[in-house]
This record gives sequence, structure tokens and C-alpha cells, in this order.
Amino acid sequence: MSGIEVVGLVSGILTILETIGKLSDALKNVKDLPPAFREVAEKLPIVRDILQAVEKHLSTSADQGTNEAIKTVLKHCREKAEKLEKLFKAVEPSEDSSSFRRYALVVRSLGKGNRVEVLSQGMMEDVKLLVQNHAAQAATEAQVAKLSEAIRVMSSVETSLPEEEAISQTHYGSGDNVAGNKYAGNHNENSGSGTAYFAPVTQHVHSRPPRELSLSELLLRSLVFKEMNARPTEIKTEAAGTCHWIFQHKIYQTWESCDRSLLWIKGKPGSGKSTLLRYVLDNTIASKSRKEMPLVLSFFFNGRGAELQKTPDGLYRSLLYQLQSKIPGALEAMEITYRQRYIHLDTSDDHWKWQTSELLHYTRIALWKTLETHPIILFVDALDECGQKSAEELADEFNSLLHRPLSDRLKYFRICFTCRHYPILNLNCTLRICIDTENAKDISLFVENKLSSFQEQTGSKIADYISKHAEGVFLWASLVVTRVLSLYQEKISILKIESEVRQIPQTLEQLYSEIIDRIEQDSIDLIECICFAARPLTLLELYSAVSLAHQEFESLLEFENEDEFRIHAAAMEWRITKLGRGLIEYKPTEGIVQFIHQSVKDFFVDKGLPSLHKSTDTEQTAISAHYRLTQICVRYLEMLHDHLTANEDQWRKPKWDSKFPFLSYAKRLWIFHANHIPDNLQESFRWPSDASLGRLGRTTLKFENWVQYVTYNPIQTRIIHIISRNGWIGALRGILTRADEDGVKADLEVQDYWGDTPLAIAASSGHVAVVKSLLDNGAQPDQRNLFGETPLHHAAQHGDIGIIELFLETGAWRDRDVLDMYGYTPLSYAIENGNIAAIELLLKIGSRVDHNYMIGKWACVEAVVYAGVARLITITVWRSRTRKPIESWRTPLSHAADLGNQAAVRLLLKYNARPEDKDKAGETPLSRAEKKDRKEVIQILRESMG
Repeated sequence: MSGIEVVGLVSGILTILETIGKLSDALKNVKDLPPAFREVAEKLPIVRDILQAVEKHLSTSADQGTNEAIKTVLKHCREKAEKLEKLFKAVEPSEDSSSFRRYALVVRSLGKGNRVEVLSQGMMEDVKLLVQNHAAQAATEAQVAKLSEAIRVMSSVETSLPEEEAISQTHYGSGDNVAGNKYAGNHNENSGSGTAYFAPVTQHVHSRPPRELSLSELLLRSLVFKEMNARPTEIKTEAAGTCHWIFQHKIYQTWESCDRSLLWIKGKPGSGKSTLLRYVLDNTIASKSRKEMPLVLSFFFNGRGAELQKTPDGLYRSLLYQLQSKIPGALEAMEITYRQRYIHLDTSDDHWKWQTSELLHYTRIALWKTLETHPIILFVDALDECGQKSAEELADEFNSLLHRPLSDRLKYFRICFTCRHYPILNLNCTLRICIDTENAKDISLFVENKLSSFQEQTGSKIADYISKHAEGVFLWASLVVTRVLSLYQEKISILKIESEVRQIPQTLEQLYSEIIDRIEQDSIDLIECICFAARPLTLLELYSAVSLAHQEFESLLEFENEDEFRIHAAAMEWRITKLGRGLIEYKPTEGIVQFIHQSVKDFFVDKGLPSLHKSTDTEQTAISAHYRLTQICVRYLEMLHDHLTANEDQWRKPKWDSKFPFLSYAKRLWIFHANHIPDNLQESFRWPSDASLGRLGRTTLKFENWVQYVTYNPIQTRIIHIISRNGWIGALRGILTRADEDGVKADLEVQDYWGDTPLAIAASSGHVAVVKSLLDNGAQPDQRNLFGETPLHHAAQHGDIGIIELFLETGAWRDRDVLDMYGYTPLSYAIENGNIAAIELLLKIGSRVDHNYMIGKWACVEAVVYAGVARLITITVWRSRTRKPIESWRTPLSHAADLGNQAAVRLLLKYNARPEDKDKAGETPLSRAEKKDRKEVIQILRESMG
């Protein structure tokens, strides 16, 4: 490449930068653009200045070898500049549509990673590479320093668009340092002030891409979850000299001697089941006496923990993770499914959602495959903490796993689990150990050890009384011991201590009731928040929630300046412990506050809180708690909106939202609590304003994964969209009633970020009552979104016959053959989802059976046939739009034949679909079925052809 051509490349980039500069001047008053645009506009002039110096330098210097080295860098820089120009042109002020929406659509068309801040940083990196390695004499030291600072700023600027997955960017620049020492003897020219910057000519630029994860590693990442191993670390270790009896117990020894055996360690709440199981687990792992070392698996349910800690999904994911980690190849069958979906869906582990039935299916397969080579011992703690129904189902599953037909080639398999006496598990052949009747000596040892100093100093025999009256409940003994030591520290006489201990109730439930007698309102608020929070709360989150529960604040500033927030964490911990009456603890390692035991939460949910609220209705108590928690979250968000409106500059600061401790919980989980509010209470509830939702959408809602972003994008979301998505019919009635009272018409056609109306959202979510109410109040059923989909498309995808019938009654039958941007009709979606009733209804109203459409949706759809039904998994990602579409054309009949859906094939033939017709790919329904070996479908088609 000649020097003139290289200079021409630089000139071309400078022309683009000049255009961007003019465009950026027009964007100064555009309010819905991300702060990144302003940052880019401020930093690009340094790029322009350096390139002007480079242009001048190259017009007088450099040889052929240098030009070739520079060419690659400049070409990459120009590509980024051209994309950047497209982004700035796309967001020019217009009254027709939102600048932000146009920006998002252009980014989407350019592909993942082409956000304004990423492209500009890439250009800066390219220019820095250029002046360091290939045109060292062109830029001054001051210019290079300013460029480096600009790169640093761009790397930390708040992202302009939420990303579907994390991007690893090791190097934005490009090109190899092939110039070597050919720079020697070049003319030095210093334009501007400062010393000319000379980078070492021997410097090389290396780009080290991140190591690609193997399929097995990706699969593991789709299974692991943060709290998977948290619970065992929370369980207190056994007291000295306790728990040894289990290994001498005849029933335990029987369990240990059998090839297939199920042991249920049962007991009252607080009897020490978890401590005992952890002791057995630790000793089993440490044991070296066995002829053949087993594979030891374990899971500890935690009813006070996160969702996956108290559901069967968490158990299965943990077991699968352990199996694959310890026995590579154990999940071979699961890897095949994962590979098929991963390749087609082009998604990542962070977005993965395994269904419970799938997890159970692959757990069974993996266990039996592993048993071919390894014996297995499985320990599961606190089965009752996953709920009655799940506990019963899991117990049955354990039983059935052990009673499959035996095979000589399989190793031994033993399962031991703990559970309370309730729920009653129907396990006739199970070995049982009742810990309540076995731990008397352990409790006595524990009490004696704890009160040894007290007894030596006082001569009191109260330890014997405590041990005798514990009745197998370690927790009761522990709470009473704590009470004794507390009273002793307060210098209470021994006689009074002994008298008070003898008056303590004999059961945990009675003890808890006595502890909370005459409890203050702050304590009730605290307990309520812990009981009904969607996840365990941090110290500051809990403090925020309790403060908002019973105080009105004029502003967020007033709230954050509340005296209680000025105290340090240790003081907060002390106050919460005091309010919790010893039944609540702070876990500093996890940073969360929780009840000391699951039985405490059970007590408050079932009896304690209803009693404190002068009620016997546990359901109403829960509803009231969720109502108040929704109010707390919404009040916080509204105060935040007011604060940001008055302080525009604050939300542009990096990590600004870390200043507001309750924000993360409030913005993500207010809907969780609102979903528990019944219809009659929804009507009068003060929902978040559209203004606050809009502000949060532009500044704070950064969702964890792209799937969540697809289903609910905060930008341009209104409260009526959220109401429609969640099926809050009472809230909808309230909005319509208030609009009518105010003499205004509710906007039922307002579109969200994707162009969906409330009607389309309700249809896609399957909420019949909301759909009917919207239609009755004038919502139009023919509005199309950005993808060309009508509400009828959504209803067909969801497969709700009631909703489809509602649409047809209001004239939507005219849209039966409308094509979306993928060429899909409502019938196409019904076929893809295998919904026979929807297919038949759409055929009855005359949907075309000869239309060709392209399956695959730009490589984003994978139809999975399982048990004869096509299950659609659709995930749309940004980069999919930039790829060439997979041209897989189908007619309705060839699609149904391809999927092997016999019922759909029969229906289509009944409505005159022709089996001999070829689709655009030249395939007939018969040839499609033959390629997939759909034997039953092949027979049906041949019979129809005579």
C-alpha cells in the first residue's frame, strides 16, 4: 500500500470524526440518551488531534513496510468509526420515536459489543497502538497521556445498553508490530507542545483471548448456584463427646451393611438432626476402613435461604454438579442435550433454565451410570424444609431409586436423609432412627459443658433440670442455657435463676411465645421482614425496610440521614439481636440476617405473627406482610425518583446505586411481593408511577441476564405493562376506574420497548381476565410490535384457547394469516408449540395451510421433540440478527411432519393440506418425516396419498 493510500485512510477517519462532532452538538438536549454518548463526544477530539498529527507525519515519512503495518490498524479503526457514525446518526433528535429505542435497534443490527462506548474505546486503543508502535514520532507525550486517560474513562463509563452476557475484551487494537527498526533514521517532527513521544520499536502487541470453556465446564456452570454449599458451613459442629452413638446404633449398622438401603433420621425441630448428619457425612468422607471407597454426595436444604436452597431443583442441580465434578462423563446424556441447545441457541450458562423434570431425568441417568463403576452414599438434610409436597415426592423418589431391579454390575447405593416427624412420609420399607429418643446423653454432655463454670462457682444443680426437661430438643436446652448465663451475668441470685428456669415453657413453641411476650412494634416489623422477604436480607437492607415500615420520610435524603443509619455495623447488629430477642442472628460471612433455626420461622409464620396481629388467619397475615413489603419497595423507588430528578448529575456517577442500600432489593423484588396481593386490595394500591419506572429504566435496572432483559425491558415500560404481564386484574380495574373518574381515557395502546401493547403482553402471559378486560375497554387486537407480531401471534405461542377465542370474537380472525418478521403466522406458532387445540381452532377459521415460512428464526429457535410433543425454546440475542439466517423453509404440514406431531399432521390433512406439496426448500412433508425417521407420521402421510 502506498503512502498516499495510507494517508487517505487517515483522512477518511478524520472526515467521519468531523461528522460525529457535528452530530454530537445536536444531541446535547436529547434527554433519553445514555451518559456514554456525552462521554464519547467529549473524548473523541483527542483522537482527532492525534490523527491529524499522524496524517501530517505520514505524508512526509514512512516506507513500504511501515505502511503495511499501519494499514491494518487504520482499517480496523475506520471500521469502528463507521459504526460509531451510524450510532450517532441513528439518535438524531426526532419526534417520531425515542432516540434510545433507535440506538438499541442499531446496536442490535450491528451485533454484540458494538455499543457507543465500546467502539470509541476501540478506536482510542487503535490510535494508541498506532502512535506507540507504527508512528511514534507523530504524537506528543502530553497527547498520549490524554489518550490513555480517555481510554481509562471509557473503560469505566456506565454501560449504555444492558448486555446479554459478559464480554471479555483483552485488546481493542489490532495489527502486528512488523516495522521493527525500520523507523531508524526517520525525520522527527514535533507538532504541538511537549516532548515527542518515542515508543520502543521492539515492543510487540499480543492479544491473549480468554480460554474457551469446554462443553463440560459450560454444563457445570449452568448447574452451579451461589449458595450451593452454604448451608453445611452454617451448621454448628457437634459438642465434644456427642454424636458418637450413631455409629454403634444397630439400625445404622444395618443400613451400612446393605447394598440398597434408605435410612430416615427423624426428630423434633431443634433436636440436632442437621448437626448429626454433618457429623456422619464428615466421618464417612474421612473414613479409610472401607474396601471400596464410595462416592459421597450430599445436599442440605435450608428453608431460610435462597430459592434453590429450599427446592428440589437445587438438590438436583447440586447432585448433578457433584457427579460431573467427581466423575467426568457422568452427565454424558445431559451433555448431548446441552450441546444441541447451546449450539443452536447461541446462549450461555448464565441464561440457562433447566426444568425440574429434566433435572430429575438426568439425575436418575447419571446416578445409574455412575453406579456401574462407583458405589454411592447420598446424604440429604432437612427434607421437610423444601415443603410438604416436595418432601413427600422426594421421599418417594429416594424409595423408587433404591427399589429398581438389581443388577450384578451395579455397585451399592445407600441414601440417608433427615426430616421432622411431619410431614408423614409413606415409606414402609425404610430404616428409621428417632433422634429424640437417642440424644439424651448428648444433651446432658452439652449442658454440663456449657454450665461447668457456672456450677463450680454456684454449686447449682440446674444443669440436671435442663437436661431432664429438654425431651430430646437440643435447641430448647441451648436457649435455656443462654438464659441462665445471661441472668448470672446480670448478678441475679441463684434462687431467682433456678426459679425462672423452672417456669420456662417445656416446648419450643411455648418458649418462643414466652420470648416474644410484650414485644414492641419495631421487633414485629423486623420479624415480618425476615419471614416474608424474597431472599435473606443484608444488615442495611433490613434496617432500611424496618425504618420505612413505620415512618414517613419526605425525601430520600431525609431517610438516608436518619440517625439509625449513622451508626456502624456492629451497633446495627447489636440492635437487631436485641429486637430479635435472641431468635435472630447476623451471619457476617454471608452478610445476611436470619432466624437462628427453621423452627423459629415456622413458628412466626404459622402462629407467632398471626397472634401478634390479633388474628388466627395465617394466610391473611402473609398477605398483609407482602402488602407492606410492596409498599416499602415502591415508596423507596418513588423517593429515589424524586431524588434523581432533583440531582440529575448523581446518577451519571459510576456505581452511584451502591449509595442506596435498599435499591437492589426494591427494584428487583417489588413485583415478587406484589404478586401476593389479592385482586380486591390491588385496586386501591398506590402503584409506582410511570415517571419513576422510566427513570429507573434509564439509570438503574441492569439485569443479570439477557433472558430477563428479553421478557421485561425497563426502558419505556409503564405500570400497565407490568400489570398486564403479571395478570393483576384488580390493579387494572383500579387504573381504569381512576381514569374514568378523572374524565380521561386510559392509554391502552401504549407500547413498551419492543412495541408490545398491554393486550399483547397479557396474551403472551396467558392472563385471560386481563385480556378480556382490555378488550372490553377498547384495546385494539391488531396492533403489531417491532417484530411484526400481533396479539394473536402471542396467544398462539402461549396456546391459551380462551384467549384465542376472545380475539376471534373481536375480529382478530382477520389477522389469522398475518406474517411476522420471521414469516410466521399464528398457525405456525401453534404447530411449533404442538398445541393441538390451538391448531384446530385456527384451521376452523380458515388459516392457510399452504403458506411457506422459515423456521430457525435467525438461528435462535430450537424445536425439541420430547414424548411426541414439540417444545419450543426461543431465546433472541443481540448478535443473532447480524448472522445469515438458516434457510429452513416449511409449510405447516412439512413442519408438523418434521416435528413428528401425529395429531397436528392428521388435523392439517383434514383441512386439505396436500402431502405432495413441496416447501421452498424442495422437500415434501413425507421427505421431511423420512429424514427424521418419524415412522408413525410416514404411515399417516402414505395412507393419505393412497
